[in-house]
Amino acid sequence: MTELRRRLLGDWPLKAVAVVFAVALWAFVVTEERTDAVFTVPLDLVDRPPGLEVASVGVEAVVVRVEGRHSRLRRLHEEDFRAEVSLKSAQAGRFVGRIDTDNVSAPAGVRVVRVTPSEVRAILEARR
Repeated sequence: MTELRRRLLGDWPLKAVAVVFAVALWAFVVTEERTDAVFTVPLDLVDRPPGLEVASVGVEAVVVRVEGRHSRLRRLHEEDFRAEVSLKSAQAGRFVGRIDTDNVSAPAGVRVVRVTPSEVRAILEARR
């Protein structure tokens, strides 16, 4: 029993400093400020039906507002995001697709708050 007591109580000032340091580090990580940032992300039209081609598209990029920890956001670039609109059910002629937060993939720890514009207009033509 005395060996156990010696190990537990020995060097107690050093152990107390280690516990205080661990608590301070935990508090810093937990309370880190969340902030937002804005990125301009190229818009990809995916799932194009066979036999159709995109003749024109109204927007080439979208503005994405994201939220996350400041330390995470400052390391991100526009290439870390992907904005897509599916043309799966599109037919020849005018196409209007909705763009919302579900259309943008973001890195872990980052939440997409808003996407502008909220729709994309395109003209699809039959391939010759």
